[in-house]
Amino acid sequence: MGEGGCDEVVEVLVVKASDIAKLLSKPPEGDEVSLKFGKIFEEEYALANHIYSLAWNVRKIPRLFIRKVAARLRSEGIYSRELVLKAYRAYSALLRAGVVGEKQPTHFKEFKDSIFVAAQPDLYDAFTDTYYEFKLYPINDYARAQARVFAWVLGEPVVLVGLKERPGGYIEVEKEVITPPNTLDVSPEELRRIAHTEEFCKDLKIPVHLFMKYMVRYSYEVDEGLTP
Repeated sequence: MGEGGCDEVVEVLVVKASDIAKLLSKPPEGDEVSLKFGKIFEEEYALANHIYSLAWNVRKIPRLFIRKVAARLRSEGIYSRELVLKAYRAYSALLRAGVVGEKQPTHFKEFKDSIFVAAQPDLYDAFTDTYYEFKLYPINDYARAQARVFAWVLGEPVVLVGLKERPGGYIEVEKEVITPPNTLDVSPEELRRIAHTEEFCKDLKIPVHLFMKYMVRYSYEVDEGLTP
């Protein structure tokens, strides 16, 4: 988060990367089941990666992943054996392709005149210094547009990953490296129309709620003797 305090709070406009991508390219259509499944898979895959980095018995993680996905599918009323199998195949395909890492906090970058863009790619692999954004469908123009926004905010390349289902249920992984563009092909007026207002620490240029979360964590680490 950087050093310094949050001495002055200002109101800024924040736009999500996914909303900018929708201005640049039409998102793929999907039914409610597909959308819920995609969200569940993304969250549980990130969690499985986190557990994998901590667990001593990694062989249990695929079983835990599938149980968690199945439970969440049931809680959303969309459970089916086909979706559970699809989740396992996608999980295995991403692992084989080396798409691993941890979920990072949201990053922010100022576009212009106190308009900030928020971006949170799916995973960051600290060992290879690689950001990943994965989709459960083949790479398309919308996915590329979203990854370009991510790369612009981060100032780093983003590896875009897509999944193609082949006959017999086999899943093929495709990758593209998206480099940071010099700018985003949108106008401030377009962004103001879809932005929401948020309180930022003026000097740190981060949301107040993230600063407070960081300070609570830092205070805990100091109290517990975890921080030198």
